[in-house]
Amino acid sequence: MSTSPTAPALAELPLSTPLQAGIHHSRGVYSWWLDTARSPTPEAAGLQLPAVPRLRHSSGTAELLYVGRARRDLRRRIAGQHLQRTRSSALRRTLLAVLLPGDPSWRDGAALDGRDRVVLDEAHEQRLTAWMQEHLLLGWAGCGTKDDVDALEQRWVAAHQPVLNTEGTGHGRELTELKRVYRQGLPARS
Repeated sequence: MSTSPTAPALAELPLSTPLQAGIHHSRGVYSWWLDTARSPTPEAAGLQLPAVPRLRHSSGTAELLYVGRARRDLRRRIAGQHLQRTRSSALRRTLLAVLLPGDPSWRDGAALDGRDRVVLDEAHEQRLTAWMQEHLLLGWAGCGTKDDVDALEQRWVAAHQPVLNTEGTGHGRELTELKRVYRQGLPARS
């Protein structure tokens, strides 16, 4: 799929729970949404988000949180990183930062690796994945080329300013500060 006018509208993407998503091995752009049928507000899900407008999904049961890209493989990016490894997932690190103000236990099991990235022990990785499965929905659109992926992601981020995206948004500095607070005082782990 290209980023031509035939690309689906972000608010029209089919959504599913993360672990039930039938994600293909293709390039594409993905979006994470708060499942408002389960958690009617971000605060009900434990999130302390920047005060920015959020796109509502056409179903009326989800609010946009994050847009990302997979230049090579959507399935590997989502299942292998966003649903398993905080170290390699900006989404997971940002989620921890916005969950922390409501529940300090989100720092349990966290440390900084040798490259100064947040890592979690296995039990806490599983806790975050379970939280994502309970509160988030996932949508995606396939793209033909890496250039199509980049263009569609940039277009959706610029147009919708997803609340958990740091780059390309007007509220990125606020998220960066929340992540700095989260990292402050974490022990080092090799």
